[in-house]
Amino acid sequence: MSPKNIFTTGPFLSASQSIEDAAVNFYFSYLLQETVTQQLHIEAQLAKAIDQQDEEKIKQLQFDLSILENAYQLSSFTESGNTQ
Repeated sequence: MSPKNIFTTGPFLSASQSIEDAAVNFYFSYLLQETVTQQLHIEAQLAKAIDQQDEEKIKQLQFDLSILENAYQLSSFTESGNTQ
């Protein structure tokens, strides 16, 4: 029996689901915090690259920021489709 299927019926089903939901929410909260920190770091590097007029680095950092923006949009899309 897998740990995920411990409480499939009975009085602990609701609590089991709530605990799992909380764990998933904590994990995604951590991921969001890390992503925001990474975005701020990239934005600071981008400002420095713009000051130094390093075109290659500017392109790379803008690309990195666009990846993060797409990740935000995908996360928002999947969250809005996850209505219960």
